[in-house]
Amino acid sequence: MRIHDAARYLTPLAAIAMMNTPAAGAEAGASHAAAVAVHARAAGRAEEHGEHGVIDGEAIDQTHSAPLSPVTMSRQADSQGLLAGSHLKFLLRSYTDHLETRGANTRNAWVLGSQLNFESGFSTGPIGFGVDAGLFSALKLNGGSGAGNMVHVDPDGGGGNRAAWTYLGLYDLKARASNTVLKYGAQILHNPFLEPHDNRALPPTFLGTSIISAEIAGLNLAAGSFTKTYARGQTRPQPLGTVYGGTQFKRFSYLGGDYSYDPDTRFSLYASRAENVWDQYYSAFSHSMGDAKAIRWTGQLNYYATRNQGSSQQGPINTNAYSIALSAQHQAHTVMLAYQKIQGRQFFDYVGEGAGDFLSNSMNVDYNAPGEQSLQLRHTVDFGSYGLPGLKIMSWLVQGWGADASAVAANYADPASSLHGLYWKNGEAVHGRHWEIGMIPTYVIQGGSLKGSSINLTLMHHHATSHYSDPSNNIYRLVLNMPFDIF
Repeated sequence: MRIHDAARYLTPLAAIAMMNTPAAGAEAGASHAAAVAVHARAAGRAEEHGEHGVIDGEAIDQTHSAPLSPVTMSRQADSQGLLAGSHLKFLLRSYTDHLETRGANTRNAWVLGSQLNFESGFSTGPIGFGVDAGLFSALKLNGGSGAGNMVHVDPDGGGGNRAAWTYLGLYDLKARASNTVLKYGAQILHNPFLEPHDNRALPPTFLGTSIISAEIAGLNLAAGSFTKTYARGQTRPQPLGTVYGGTQFKRFSYLGGDYSYDPDTRFSLYASRAENVWDQYYSAFSHSMGDAKAIRWTGQLNYYATRNQGSSQQGPINTNAYSIALSAQHQAHTVMLAYQKIQGRQFFDYVGEGAGDFLSNSMNVDYNAPGEQSLQLRHTVDFGSYGLPGLKIMSWLVQGWGADASAVAANYADPASSLHGLYWKNGEAVHGRHWEIGMIPTYVIQGGSLKGSSINLTLMHHHATSHYSDPSNNIYRLVLNMPFDIF
């Protein structure tokens, strides 16, 4: 999900990835502006279906669509050249994680991750060309084979004992005409379907083609088609698949854009296709009014519609998922109240390795079971107003109720069914209530040689009844980021 009020939490590595990768800069502004609202997932269905939910590191603007650049002139006309416009940046991350899940083994990990990212400029002329590359490396200091993708994991599930791994996690060829950029290769994307699920030592990337365009002031357009992913904890490209259903598919494509009517009003509209699985549509609207010195109000609506497509490899799908959030900011404090609803007989699902759930209540877990409703209360405080710039704390409480998968569960009663583990829990169709509480303090160093480095602590507790899909868990995560500009 994307949290859509006045103070957003960004996964530490995702934040740096936004700055360091070729998708950053003005070209990235043409992609989904959630580049500044990335949220790596915390641990939801950790033992069964990977990890879901929001929660990432650095506290920044939390609006789904960041302010769109009023592009009116050609950036390509201002190109400095292939080499003169190039940059080399390095990110060192210390990632420590402790996950306790009811009915499963405790998972621990401590990994040092690094990214050495080269971004070329564009050659001069009407059409500019360039190249980008990122060398990703990791050193495991703690964690065994049971740690899953907290450390290294082979496609067959083994490999947890590997002490170090290095691979070319980011690479692309790119071309730019005016304010439109075309790329092919392994990329970090920012859109409501393929936002990177960046909650490990290294982020995932996606292999394919993307185009982003900002030719009209206030309007950002994006499209892409992808076939593989470099998943968290893996060093080779893997097939795309769905998060909850676990269904693999050959291609994922999307098209859409964001429009900023004015600095306070934004619209988003996107469509996507997971080949032979689903067509998914996303729309969002946000509007702010008032002054934070008194009260600044922000309203946000997010909506996903999902329908089965082609050979329907994940079965019939007909879900509508929406969230409505209202936040009030007074000086350093922001309070948000959000309601979320899943309409349909299936789980609301999205693409694996992406954090493509911009619904407001996707926190530790997604609150995405059939028929489920949820309500969240969140508080964010920026201590810059109290003489501690760079320190922010977000706290929240979410309650979910009304989950009922009984209308579909009978179709997957056979334990051999690929969806049995999703729709059945402890011998009954998924149902029940659950709640979570969490807090994320984040500090970003404001000056000196370590300016921009961040410290992020994530503390979360989730409690669920025995037949709800996500188990009860506790998460304790500490992430340190140290970015360096080499040139």
